[in-house]
Amino acid sequence: MDLQNGKFLDNGGSGYILKPHFLRDIKTQFNPNKPPKQSDPVTLTIRLISGIQLPPSNHSSSNKADALVILELFGVPNDQTKQQTRVIKRNAFSPRWNETFTFIIQVPELALMRFVVESQGLITGNEFLGQYTLPVLSMNKGYRRVPLFSRMGESLEPASLFIYVWYVR
Repeated sequence: MDLQNGKFLDNGGSGYILKPHFLRDIKTQFNPNKPPKQSDPVTLTIRLISGIQLPPSNHSSSNKADALVILELFGVPNDQTKQQTRVIKRNAFSPRWNETFTFIIQVPELALMRFVVESQGLITGNEFLGQYTLPVLSMNKGYRRVPLFSRMGESLEPASLFIYVWYVR
């Protein structure tokens, strides 16, 4: 559901999005497994600087999360990828990653970026802490605050990520 909510952020959640031109043109034979010939790829670079007041872990005895962030790119099969940060031990209040991730996106009109924050668990597996999804083309360049939401789509305010975004077309 978070992917659907993220897709409709671009138009204020009105429930209608005009398809990209290459999907509306009858003459175009779009195949998601092959990038379109008139494709204008985007190189998206995100520097994940820090987290702000991340939710505490339920599985930790000290209630402090061993935080990590997974950056997932959804879109056509050639664009789909996943990268993650290193783990910051016992600091959910203000973890600092300062890591840079680069994605080459063949069809940016259909791409969604999802930020997932987890707490590393060695025995029980990773615990979900929060997430946020948005269309790649609606990401503005510069320093940005990414709010986090629960699995149910509820705001976890003031929990957020601090990032720097830049891209080249």
